[in-house]
Amino acid sequence: MDICSWCGRQFPKTRATRKYCTPKCKTNACLGRKPARIRAADVAALYALLESDFASADELLGRLRAILVPESEPLPLVNGRAIIPRMD
Repeated sequence: MDICSWCGRQFPKTRATRKYCTPKCKTNACLGRKPARIRAADVAALYALLESDFASADELLGRLRAILVPESEPLPLVNGRAIIPRMD
């Protein structure tokens, strides 16, 4: 028995079903796949980022996130340090 990589159901593992329980799960996994490669413009931005100086590691982390994951929210910085919200 194995667990489907897409839906999480248990299924009997055979040669035809190595990672996914059905062909539909395999198709959904292929359609939902994110690109594994970085664009050339992002690589150039990363090289420029490596050449610059930062006051803190949090500032560097925020700039890296802005290059690699532009759709995410930027990290809130105060005095060059990231603010981590409390959950209580």
